[in-house]
Amino acid sequence: MAGLVKKFLASASVVAGMSAVFGAPAMAAGFTAIGTDLILREQVGTGFEVTNDLSQLNSVLQGDSSNPGGNVEFGSSDTGGNSLAGVQNSQGTAIFTNVTEDIYNDVTWQQTVGLEWFDDAWAQTAFAGNNFVRNSAYGIFLTNGGFDMISDPNISYINEVGDDIVVGLAGHLNLADRFRDVHLGLANFLEGVQMSEIFAYDINGVTGFGWADSATATGLADNDAAGSFSGNYEVVIDGITGQVLSEPPAATPEPSTILGLMAIGGLVAATKRKSAK
Repeated sequence: MAGLVKKFLASASVVAGMSAVFGAPAMAAGFTAIGTDLILREQVGTGFEVTNDLSQLNSVLQGDSSNPGGNVEFGSSDTGGNSLAGVQNSQGTAIFTNVTEDIYNDVTWQQTVGLEWFDDAWAQTAFAGNNFVRNSAYGIFLTNGGFDMISDPNISYINEVGDDIVVGLAGHLNLADRFRDVHLGLANFLEGVQMSEIFAYDINGVTGFGWADSATATGLADNDAAGSFSGNYEVVIDGITGQVLSEPPAATPEPSTILGLMAIGGLVAATKRKSAK
């Protein structure tokens, strides 16, 4: 199923009504940058051009599933030690960031959130039922800096669609392409797998991590050998109940960037997606 989100919540808030969630009017303010370790890419034709002009931040984040457009990369360093980077709304109540090195190198995080991400990917492989091969592949993933590679998400849009929060991530339509130059054997295992990178969020004190395991082709590609940004992934959260949606919400005209976000109601402490394979 498309648009599935995984999230591990450290706390929960319960509020009533969407007026407390989205505020009014919806277009009252925009996102501002957190940190300086960001790359802004504007769509030019079927490719991208790096601008890094932070005044274009909200323009870059105005895409949707039919036209993802450019993206903002959080934590752009490829050498490890990624500093905190992301965006937040004007009130500081809706924050979306990368996963920093101190988090993804933490053993507990790796054995919970990180392993859940890997197992979501592994479930799509031809070796899904083989624990010996899975364990070997996971070891290769760890020793080759796999978590560092998937912790700097490229966000195309953050939209309000009805009562839902929709985060679009630009990624590889085929996850194997991300790892071909890292470890060919791992890439062969992951051939045909669809998996986004991981982002962290803090919404009114509710913290978690999100990713998606189904993509649509964008018709776009960066000029790198891996064909980055060829897939659009969506993470969808119900803005009232906090429940994971198994399908993206029905499109509404001109979905607006989520602004004035105050709270998410009815979130549970740890939500796991169960989908039919």
